[in-house]
Formats: sequence, structure tokens, C-alpha cells
Amino acid sequence: MRVAIIGSGIAGISLAYFLARSGIDVVVFEKRYPLYGASGRSSGGITLQFDKPEFVDLAKESLKIYDRVQSEVGFNFLYRHDGYIKVARNREDLEKLEKEVRVAKTKGVKAKIIEPEDVKEFVPDFNPDAIEGASYSEGGVIFPWPVIWGFAKGCKEMGVEIKKMSEVSEIIIEKGFVKGVKVNGEVYKADYVVNAAGAWSNEVSSLAGVGLDNRIIKEEVCVSESLKPYLDPYILDVSTGVYLSQSVRGEIVGGILGSEVEKPETSSTFEFLTKYAKRASELIPKLKGLTILRQWAGVYDVAKDEIPVVGLTSVSGFIQFNGLGKFGMCIAPALAKELAILIIRGENRKIEKFSPLRLKIHH
Repeated sequence: MRVAIIGSGIAGISLAYFLARSGIDVVVFEKRYPLYGASGRSSGGITLQFDKPEFVDLAKESLKIYDRVQSEVGFNFLYRHDGYIKVARNREDLEKLEKEVRVAKTKGVKAKIIEPEDVKEFVPDFNPDAIEGASYSEGGVIFPWPVIWGFAKGCKEMGVEIKKMSEVSEIIIEKGFVKGVKVNGEVYKADYVVNAAGAWSNEVSSLAGVGLDNRIIKEEVCVSESLKPYLDPYILDVSTGVYLSQSVRGEIVGGILGSEVEKPETSSTFEFLTKYAKRASELIPKLKGLTILRQWAGVYDVAKDEIPVVGLTSVSGFIQFNGLGKFGMCIAPALAKELAILIIRGENRKIEKFSPLRLKIHH
């Protein structure tokens, strides 16, 4: 069996890893280079606090996978278990956090609602007057680059080909069955083709004649000059979308949750900087006057109903693995493990269709 995966972000590369561990012949096609897309432009926030219990399961399993894989491949993913704080500046958003905390607790996650003043226990310079309330839960920050590098290292050691600058121009289909892909004028035979192209998933899906209407989200991020490390947890303001954390080198890494765009593009804007700086300095006054060293933007896709698109299509052998939205780093490895199991078990190219919200996590 040979599987061709389109996209080398966290979804594609972790799926390649699990397939290769089971002896499957895998080739990954990347139109640019690893880390070009959302995974390489992420701030690395890892949360276990969701309003859907199935997402909590996936996030918990993904953290176990990160711990295990970094040992298997001998590559430190630099995950800091320093907690995840969500803040709300109005009662309506605080009620949403209260629901998330209730869901998290049912899944054994350490989570709690805290008063505005209590945030200062985690961030001494925090301004409690800027919020209505907050939640604190397990989670933290992972460095996306080592994650992708580590999975790629493990893949290569198992014989996986990761082809950079290799945009798939055609998905070859005969009588409703996938036969392979065409890349740079060359044909590669494959029994399965997996669309893990993130913000480009709609385009890839159209190559197979399969409709996909994921939204494309652009998200801007920036990094400041370094301060003496003092900000341990990851902080997300759910009311404004502003988030920030501090790197091990002391830089403040922050951004604003993305908004929909018509097509993938990664230009930066001054409007983002002003909006981010205003709210970030309201939350943590100590940040006023910091110099921004660089900024960037990334793009990812999200399904219309915000449920990942994972499973079969009308074309036998063409599989979707996209629409993970802003939670890719949190849930992709667990989904990849499940999808790999189903591909491996497939006989005569028939796989049981499944919903990621009804997955039973295999331990």
C-alpha cells in the first residue's frame, strides 16, 4: 500500500509518521517547504479547555503523543506545561468559559474559574480591571518548529519521502478510484491520497472533483524585544481574540485570533499592530513601550460548522484531513493516529466512515 499526503503541516506530517510506523509506504508533497503554512506560523498555544468533550479527549491524547514521539525520535518539542489562562471582559463571554470549565472537569482536566484579582497570582503585572473574569486550566505552549522538525526526522528515518517545492497539479482518478498524483510533470502512483493542505484544502479537493467549502482564516502574530522571563502561562482574551505568551528567550509572542479572507495570503498590517498593542498593554501594563521586532501572518482553514473534515469522500481512496482551524496543534496528532488506523485496516479500499466528534481514542 502506498499513501500520498498533500501538506506537511502538523496534520500531514503526524499522519505520515503513524502510517510509516506500521510499515506503510508514504510520500508527502509540500507545495513550498515544511513550516511555510499555519504550523510554522503558529504561536503554539495548547489548551485542554473546550466546549465539546470530544475535543478535550483529542487534546489530551495529542499531548500524550507529543511526549511519546519526542522520545521516539530524540527531538525535544519544547513544551512548557505552565497553564492556559482565558480571560473575558464581559459576562456573556465569562459564561462561555464557565461552560468550558464544566466540560473540562468531566474529562478529568484541572480547570477552574478565577476572579480577576486571582490572575495576578500567575501574572503579577496583570490588570484585573480590564476583565470580568477568567479561567485557568492545564495546557501551555509548544514550539511548533521543533514539533514539525521532530516528526519529519522520524518520518525520514522510516523511509518517508518529504518532497519540498512539489505542488500537486493533478489527482489521477480512474473509474472513481484514486490511482496517484502528478507533481512537476511526474506521476506518482498511490492507493490513497490524503488532503492535508490546510488553507489550500479547497483547491486540492477540487483536483479530485470533490466539493469542499472550508473557510480560510488569516491570523497575524508578532514578537517583541526580550524581557526577563516572568510570563509563564499562555493568555487568551476570548472577548477580543488577543493572546500572548513569553518565549524561553524572553520575547513576548502575541497576536489576534484570525478573520476570514477570500484566499490564502500572508501579508502583515499596521492595523493589527495597533489593535494588538492597545489590548495587550491594557491587560499587562508592563508591556507598554516594548519594541516589536517582527510580525507575520499565517493562514489556516476551518469547516463551516467548525468540526474538522476527516474521512472518506465520494472518490474511493481520496481522504480529507483538514478544517482543524486554530486547534491544529492541539488535536491533529490524535486525529492522525485514528485516521492512520482506519487507512491501515482498509480492505479493498473500503474504510469505515467516521466523525471526529465520535472517535474512540485508542490507547
